[in-house]
Amino acid sequence: MAPVAFVIALSLIALSPVLVLAAFVADMFLPGSWRTVRLTAFLVWYTVCQAIGLVVMVSLWIAGGFGLWMRRPAMQTAHYAFMRWFLRQINGAARTLFKMRIRIEDAPLPQAGPILVFSRHAGPGNSLMLVGTLMIGYKRRPRVVMLAKLQWEPLFDVMGNRIPNRFIQHDRNRREAQITAIGSLARGLGDRDAFVLFPEGHDFTPKLRMKAIASLRRKGHAEEAEQAEQMPYVLPPRYGGVGAAIQAAPEADVVFVAHTVLEDVGSFDDLWSRIPLKEPIGSRFWRIPAREVPGDPEELKRWLFGWWREIDRWIQGNLGFTGPVPAPATVEREVELVEQEERRLEAEETPAAPAEVPGARRVG
Repeated sequence: MAPVAFVIALSLIALSPVLVLAAFVADMFLPGSWRTVRLTAFLVWYTVCQAIGLVVMVSLWIAGGFGLWMRRPAMQTAHYAFMRWFLRQINGAARTLFKMRIRIEDAPLPQAGPILVFSRHAGPGNSLMLVGTLMIGYKRRPRVVMLAKLQWEPLFDVMGNRIPNRFIQHDRNRREAQITAIGSLARGLGDRDAFVLFPEGHDFTPKLRMKAIASLRRKGHAEEAEQAEQMPYVLPPRYGGVGAAIQAAPEADVVFVAHTVLEDVGSFDDLWSRIPLKEPIGSRFWRIPAREVPGDPEELKRWLFGWWREIDRWIQGNLGFTGPVPAPATVEREVELVEQEERRLEAEETPAAPAEVPGARRVG
């Protein structure tokens, strides 16, 4: 798809004056501080950077012996250098057009040494912001576990598959293989490397939180479900990938990341209404020395949930986030509704019986 994406990018760049003019006219009749112009200008600049990136990827492919030497250190360094440039351009555009500011509390990352970064997942672009912080602010070389659907973005697909990353797809039938791949990615980290994983698996939404709690209950994890009910602003963390990464890199420190401000941006309309951002995006980093990370799997699981409770408390107490905290009765009712919906879907997927019972009356 990369050649097609490149042609589309050039076409959009050629049309960009018309697009920006149309956005300017629209904003004359819409509320806000030139939101449509800001968003259109950002998308145009992103398209420009993507077109440049695809050209650079082709050039590096040729320089790398038409792909034969792509894993050599010099080629890996070149790809990381371009990735840092790309993220700096996107970050600069977001700061200029969206007034995006990132405020970090206590980021103990300048110290050398391999790190395993486990971050909360919420809001659009939070993955790019975290990776950009690691690369630009702290000169780290990230190894990121990402969802496979991101490969539909051609530049991410080409660039992400040339440097140490893993694209995974949530599939219960391939869970063990995916966990093995995550462990392999975390193995052999250098002093400036940073393994990045989002243990929640998805962007936080209240509905996904309820489904996650229902899933824990259905699988018999009552204690973890009860803990998840007490954390209204995060999804319960998934242990498998975290455990595999820690086991594969026992010498690495663990860094937990919390952030807030964008969790209530769930749609394009929500994002558009927030431009420009009035509040800074707040982040908090905790770095735990490798010697303090539990080795026993059950103890490690409890330790992980404990840190997720700390992240949830930080979100509740920082930057004026005042989202409603569901009462326990409300949580139980929502979980019950989610379970009923899942049972209904499972029933619909069950093949019909070959024959009806004599005398039975069809209902519905």
